[in-house]
Amino acid sequence: MTKNGTFSHIVIPAKAGIQEKDDFFNGLLAGQRRRWMVPDSSRWKCFAFVPETGKTVPKDPEEIPDCIRQGIVFWLDIEAPTPEDAQWLKRVFDFHDLALSDLLNNGTRPKQESYGDVLFTVFGAVNLNPGEEVLDTINLNLFLTAAFIVTTHCKPIGTIQSVSQIAESQAGLFSKGTDYVYYMLLDGVVDRYFDVIDEIEDEIDELEKRVFDNPARDIQEKIFETKRKITYARRTIGPKRDALRDLVYAEFPQIKHETRTHLRDVLDHVLRINDALESHRELLNGLMESYMTQISNRMNEVMKQLTIIATIMLPLTFLTGLFGMNFDRIPGLHWEFGFWFLLLVMGAIAVATFWFFRRKRIL
Repeated sequence: MTKNGTFSHIVIPAKAGIQEKDDFFNGLLAGQRRRWMVPDSSRWKCFAFVPETGKTVPKDPEEIPDCIRQGIVFWLDIEAPTPEDAQWLKRVFDFHDLALSDLLNNGTRPKQESYGDVLFTVFGAVNLNPGEEVLDTINLNLFLTAAFIVTTHCKPIGTIQSVSQIAESQAGLFSKGTDYVYYMLLDGVVDRYFDVIDEIEDEIDELEKRVFDNPARDIQEKIFETKRKITYARRTIGPKRDALRDLVYAEFPQIKHETRTHLRDVLDHVLRINDALESHRELLNGLMESYMTQISNRMNEVMKQLTIIATIMLPLTFLTGLFGMNFDRIPGLHWEFGFWFLLLVMGAIAVATFWFFRRKRIL
């Protein structure tokens, strides 16, 4: 049995009867069905291009063998692939073992590798699933040939849903080639990063207001949290830049020149995102310095007030200490109006000191 599902070099015993021949072919067909049997089609989606109508239609994954035999261009997407799925892909498409091991590992860095006529690409997508960390990226694995494109991912990716909707609604999408669908998937993954950029910008705007209006203690923690998000985003976008440069400037037979032009636009988006993240990181550094300056100014203001109070109290403390000494013969100690006179002098000193500070514009 060949890879396209046909039989060749079948040797049947010459003396075999009709029943034996039927059993022989039934056994071959049963083996072929087991070979093509999909492990769990509920996690699979398949779209095929119908040349007669020029439309893209959903296909049952069980029909993939027919698409391969008839040379129909198709896109197969598998969510949360299992080792059984990887074995099926090995049997049907003969993908390289290294590529199949990568699709089961969500920690693989973005890259592209050529295995014969198959271009294998790993591209990280932001995680927009409810209740999960946005920058906990989900690897989108793509197997590209001129005849088909196969994608896998461990969790739902919004780009897959949007491109599949476009494929169903837009007639002739696959007529532009599987590499154009490949470009649309990469472009959709990159464009989702602009949502992250917008979220970071909103956080920075809010932090700026709080720093200059009411620099509370928790602002420093918020600034470091936003910086951590920016650092992680830059760490995930950097390998994508390198991978896209290879796709744009290197020669891959699976990608046409026109599609390479579109990929150059995706590379431009990645560079813009990287520049925006760098700009936001510098802005946060400046915001942190402004926050520390605000805190320092508030501390200086408190210290100034305490210093003024201490300066006013210093002569008063001296007088009370002087007349509070345990001696009998202190001038004015037994004077009838001595206490009230001392209070008057102390009040005059306090008023004079206060007036001095106001005149010097210290208060």
